[in-house]
Amino acid sequence: MPRSMTGFGQSDRNGYHVEIKGVNHRYRDIRIRLPKDLSPFEIPVRDLVHEHVHRGKVEVNVTRGVAAEVQERLPINRELARLYFDDLAGLARDFGGEVTFRDILALPGIMTENIRNPEEQWPLLREGIVSALEAFTTTKSEGGSRLKDDITARLEALVRMHERMKQSAGEMVAIYRERLMARLHELLGDTADRIDEARIEQEVALIADRSDITEELVRLHSHITSFQEVIAAPEPSVGRRLDFMLQEINRELNTIGSKSQIVNLSHIVIEAKAEVEKIREQVQNIE
Repeated sequence: MPRSMTGFGQSDRNGYHVEIKGVNHRYRDIRIRLPKDLSPFEIPVRDLVHEHVHRGKVEVNVTRGVAAEVQERLPINRELARLYFDDLAGLARDFGGEVTFRDILALPGIMTENIRNPEEQWPLLREGIVSALEAFTTTKSEGGSRLKDDITARLEALVRMHERMKQSAGEMVAIYRERLMARLHELLGDTADRIDEARIEQEVALIADRSDITEELVRLHSHITSFQEVIAAPEPSVGRRLDFMLQEINRELNTIGSKSQIVNLSHIVIEAKAEVEKIREQVQNIE
């Protein structure tokens, strides 16, 4: 089933908060933001996202939870804190004011870094990334399901229009003959009835041959059927293929429209092209 490119997923695992957002984009564009000490894991994170995303602009943002920040930055440098306090307390006595615990903690060097071993960090971070990706993929699949339903309904409308085109095409010869006779009567009056019938049929056949859309209708039906099969298939990343197939459908409609010399058929072609444009708008959202 097709997946939307728009989605959101988040995870809080092992002290890491992961958010993943996706929006429409012609190609795959992945942007990753990590805490500075996690920057060595940017490539592994990107590889993980690549496994789940084939098209779209995706932003991955990783931060630490409050508890993890405290755990990462302990222990406190007590000796330095005592020196700071003595100096600040002396200033407070001389100039007035008071020294708070928050003032001490804000000074450089008080909270010392307690960096984890990278080999320990990656499995914990990876678990959070995978969990957020699963949630992200779920929302994209839900969006894809809605897109599929809308596109399927529009394809069924296209099928009905195709049948109307076939019916109009079958009436073209009679319409051309009627037009030719009306024109001859306009030019020749009653003498038009004495023109050789075979000659009239020959002229009608020539006009009909130039305007024949049988091949275009066959190809149009084939493209619509193929489109229906792709949209119904389990493969999720079909956006580019569907976009190409829409180009083929539109090409056949343009050819039919250029050959059409009857108003009814031209109106159907215009309706069909409008429906194709609506389908195209939806396909732009598919991964």
